[in-house]
Amino acid sequence: MLNIQNKYLNYLVQLENEIEKIKIIDNSKEQFSFEFRKKTIKNIELLIPIVGAFSAGKSSLINSFLGKNYLPVKLTPETALATELRYSEEEYIEVIKADNSIQKFAIDEIGEITKISHEFKFLKMYISNQKLKEIEPLILVDMPGFESPLDLHNQAIMEYINRGVHYIVLTSVEDGTITRSMVRQLTDIQEYGREFSFFLSKTNLRAKSEAKDIAQNVQEQIKEYFDIDKDVILIDDNGGESLQKILLSIDPEQLFEDLFIDDLKDNYYAITEVINTTISALGKNKDKNKDVINELHESLQKLQQERDRLVSEANERYSNSSVNKIVESVGRELSDSLDELVTSAISGGQESMSHLISEITRTVLISKLKDSMNDISNDVVNSFAINLSSLNSSMSEFTMTENWLEKITDTAKNMLNTGRASLDNIIDNRKKSDNNDKMYKIITTILATTTTVLAPIIELVIIFLPELLGGLFEKYQQKKQEEQIRNTILTQVIPSLKRELRSKLPEIFNQQVQEMIKGISQQFEGVIEEKTQTIEATQKEIDEKIINIEETISIYSKVNNNITALANQTLYK
Repeated sequence: MLNIQNKYLNYLVQLENEIEKIKIIDNSKEQFSFEFRKKTIKNIELLIPIVGAFSAGKSSLINSFLGKNYLPVKLTPETALATELRYSEEEYIEVIKADNSIQKFAIDEIGEITKISHEFKFLKMYISNQKLKEIEPLILVDMPGFESPLDLHNQAIMEYINRGVHYIVLTSVEDGTITRSMVRQLTDIQEYGREFSFFLSKTNLRAKSEAKDIAQNVQEQIKEYFDIDKDVILIDDNGGESLQKILLSIDPEQLFEDLFIDDLKDNYYAITEVINTTISALGKNKDKNKDVINELHESLQKLQQERDRLVSEANERYSNSSVNKIVESVGRELSDSLDELVTSAISGGQESMSHLISEITRTVLISKLKDSMNDISNDVVNSFAINLSSLNSSMSEFTMTENWLEKITDTAKNMLNTGRASLDNIIDNRKKSDNNDKMYKIITTILATTTTVLAPIIELVIIFLPELLGGLFEKYQQKKQEEQIRNTILTQVIPSLKRELRSKLPEIFNQQVQEMIKGISQQFEGVIEEKTQTIEATQKEIDEKIINIEETISIYSKVNNNITALANQTLYK
């Protein structure tokens, strides 16, 4: 276990111990989700997908790193599966099927698995190899090549696109450049806010000077496309040592901190808000507490009315215009890529062209869906904030934050726009449990929402393309009739794809927008309900005269100071 894992786990245990010293309403304790956070921190996996063209040498690179040929290297694109490599003293393989059921195989049955690879989503290979143990908690994922069948390639991308924390990217020296396909893959990685390391493979096939020139060209391309300076590592057919150096240079402690620090800070803020609200309520008279409770109830009703209004108007207010922009963007990008599409149709036929259309569509969808969801979420958050603006003056006496509403608004926006997968892990854990609390981390991130919309749409495109393209180009391809192919793409393929997107995307998009509105509302509702219940419970204890007010304030203040000291030592250093 990493030092930072132990640090965060110890922090949460100490936090729990402090909370036990005071009386917190049960609902708030559940909302703090200590057990969920501890479980997520203990079990988090840092996945490192290795991506590249089918012939880039990904499996060979991994085998070189492991010092043994665990992965088959002469697979056809049709048999390649995403493969997670995990350390274990017992060696075996787990294959994950489409329904997420698991089947176990012996380690030497990898050849048999490849023969029926179409039955599986991905596999986990458990290996007793010291190299894998040394890089824990990093887990390598050998991804199918770009040329793999659309269903396998799409399956792998959807499985790992929001789970990979750092990517290893390979391109062969034989390509001599970054292909447009690679540019789109890197664009997808960038859209999800992930870092990557870049390898130029098979350099033994070129003179050293030529390989260096190609590497320099690749560096310049990366700079031109993405405005980042990226070292390009040259590797031959024995690049395992280079991969090891890269993996050891990846700081899992920092990756781990990036995943959890904001979540833990928000959790700390939520806890101190409950304590400060209690202290404030203890110092107020009954009429003041009653007035604030009534105001909170009224604000909650207004918030729920605004939520219902936004949900009912979601299609007209958000979805229609967004879907139209997204579909038009896909059409423009396909038109701009016309030369590439024609070349693909002539040289590779229907399958090659299907790959390319799917790839272009996916990259545009990721970018435009993300932008649309971001704009919509900001508008929704701002609508709720305006609706609750009257609460700010009342809450100023019950919180340590100067602008209470601004704080929870910023928290909601930050959670929506984070690229950190830990939040979605927490949400997944909660969905699988009986705990349906409403407070922090109930919002699904923009990236997760993007993936939720993206996956079924790309699947529909994959199903639709063979039907659309089947037989359409056969006579043109045989005669290499470029102009006819070009005309068919412009007048039939692109319009047909746009029609398909217009028919399928609105329902899925609108459903996710409505879910996002409800999720954002729940974030605000949870905070208001927590305030209300805390003040009500505190006033009840005062009325029943079961507490010494001064003594209770002293105890709560001491716990608050201790929690703040813990947070400063752990989260703010």
